[in-house]
Amino acid sequence: MFVLRMFLLVFAVVACATAALMIRASETAPVLVAAYRLLLASLLLVPAYLRARRRHPSYPLASLCRQAAPAAVLLALHFWTWNIGVRMTAIVNASLIGNMVPIAMPFVIWFMLRERISRAETIGTALALTGTALLAMADYRLSLRNFLGDLLCFGSMMAFAVYLAWNRRAHLPSIWLYVPLVYLFAGLLCLLAGLATAETILVTSRREALLLIGLAVVPTIVGHSLLNVSMRTLPSQVVAISALGQFIPAGIMAWFIFHEAPLRLFPVATTLVIAGALTVILSHRNSA
Repeated sequence: MFVLRMFLLVFAVVACATAALMIRASETAPVLVAAYRLLLASLLLVPAYLRARRRHPSYPLASLCRQAAPAAVLLALHFWTWNIGVRMTAIVNASLIGNMVPIAMPFVIWFMLRERISRAETIGTALALTGTALLAMADYRLSLRNFLGDLLCFGSMMAFAVYLAWNRRAHLPSIWLYVPLVYLFAGLLCLLAGLATAETILVTSRREALLLIGLAVVPTIVGHSLLNVSMRTLPSQVVAISALGQFIPAGIMAWFIFHEAPLRLFPVATTLVIAGALTVILSHRNSA
């Protein structure tokens, strides 16, 4: 069972890694990209929601909405601040800050659920973060504009960490009663922000439509939904460390698709992240 759960988590990480490539290829305003991918995902998940509703007809809709609404606000904040911050700072700055979730997660999860991480989780986290720090600091840039962008990316990272922890806290008979509502509410919030800032909300080309559908299906329905499942079935630090490795498949895919050669430290960083993740994962498998 543990192996199957880890397989699903790795699959989720690879699926989430495709988001950066599709966002990079898209010409739609960033906030609207977030809105459309979330709203499309919620629409495509309607059959799953209805099936779960038939299995649990007595579960109060008001309770579902109360649990989904905070997660939706956190997810919308994560997308919104990230899309703005990543355009104000260097990509490496954003990558370094975005990969700080494993540092924030122990504090967030202790504050919300009073869970503590083990010694093996601490060692694995340190190894993995050393890898990403080496990769990012090799090209880290400082400036006032970058500093403001860094602050937004930090806020985005914190929103995502709390979002994951909140999903672990939610008490639901089925994840499919919850996830479609989270995507729907978060998508509507992003759409409101897009209406206030974007010149047009229309998707005018088939290429853009396909990219948005791809974003809804792969990193959102598959990636984020499986991350939600993993937060309910695996230790929080296992999920955080594994999600840290998104840069590995993203870097490999960018190399083949955009011909962006990774930094020379990429193999070292990859090795450290994998070693850190295995340290954390194996400690839980041995104790299972």
